[in-house]
Amino acid sequence: MEHVLKQAGDLSGKVVVSCSLPMNADDTGLVIGHTTSGAEELAKKIGRGKVVSAFGTVPSEVFFGVYDARPKAKRPSMAYCGDDDHSKKIAATLITDVGFEAIDAGRLRIARYLEPLALLMGQVAHETRGRLGDRVSI
Repeated sequence: MEHVLKQAGDLSGKVVVSCSLPMNADDTGLVIGHTTSGAEELAKKIGRGKVVSAFGTVPSEVFFGVYDARPKAKRPSMAYCGDDDHSKKIAATLITDVGFEAIDAGRLRIARYLEPLALLMGQVAHETRGRLGDRVSI
């Protein structure tokens, strides 16, 4: 993370949407969770940046189908969380523009629960080999 943050430069006042997971070296589990989250740790590192956790709970393979189906009345949902209301509105707009219904899950500390959920969603997507299509989301 340090290398990426150095390349990004000063993020003070910027909206940062975190969709990453704090995984161990062999991608079999989270290295932190329950008492903090990757999004919260990122927020600490960038100081005055405004972090919103979003997009991590939906497998990337689902995005194309959801985007193509945007005109449909019923959209799959995607949860997001953050501590800054303005930043959360920006994230909600991005989520809606992609084709999801944006669900405000609350403060950034909720990422502690979204990040493990992302592992479950990835496992379900992998095990079903995409057969669930855009029905897998939150």
